Amino acid sequence: MGEPTVDHAGLPSATDGEVSSARFWNAAQGGKDNYERDRQAVEAVEKMAPGITADARSARQFLRRTVRWAAAEAGVTQYLDLGAGLPLAPDIHHIVSRHQPDARVLYVDSDPVVLAHQSAYQDPPLSGYIDTDMRDTDTVLAHAAERFDLTQPVMLTFSSVLGHFSDDEAHAFIGRLLEPLAPGSCLMLSHDIPTPTIITACEVYSAAPGALPYQPRTIEQLQAFFEGMDLVEPGLVPLFEWRPDEATEVTEVMGYGAVGRIPA
Repeated sequence: MGEPTVDHAGLPSATDGEVSSARFWNAAQGGKDNYERDRQAVEAVEKMAPGITADARSARQFLRRTVRWAAAEAGVTQYLDLGAGLPLAPDIHHIVSRHQPDARVLYVDSDPVVLAHQSAYQDPPLSGYIDTDMRDTDTVLAHAAERFDLTQPVMLTFSSVLGHFSDDEAHAFIGRLLEPLAPGSCLMLSHDIPTPTIITACEVYSAAPGALPYQPRTIEQLQAFFEGMDLVEPGLVPLFEWRPDEATEVTEVMGYGAVGRIPA
């Protein structure tokens, strides 16, 4: 199969201002905290890669189902959301507090656009926000140690963000973040795989001024992140197949996700 032919005519130009990665995904998921240039970028990607907005919504639905499972069924009370992006209610703290009134949630992001909206994440003592790069694991873990009891399980969530990092980077900071966590702690990740639609979408999106390039990963590459962990049923599967509920959309298979647990 040859390389897809991409028409960039629908993308905002540099004179329109930069596209924000956070605002792009907010627009793709149906949020309101975005600009016209972000919506134009979403429309351009959807035109060339139909179904990409449904894939974005599916990732958000997966995040909500996994944290609900962790709170309601696994009894996890502590959540560290890496690369939180813009708030889009119900967010993690809204969901887990319904099942664990004493839950604690810490959102992490370094995007100035997200920082400007951090008040939606600040609901002390339930939730808080730190403005730092997830690769700065010393800072992230220092804040986690202040907010959490690290002798008890913590859930790490990476919702469609790891494609912005190389394999070496991602494995390094995930390993460092998992290292001090107690048995029963969870790693949740969702990630697009290299289907023709996703490859086209990544090319179109990456051409927009200011966009942060995203690289899909194979299923085998995603499995490597869970080495040494116990996968929660049904394992690493298309997003809509992970414990679907009435709100789950069935989409073209573009994204995969899983939850792994540190064994006792």
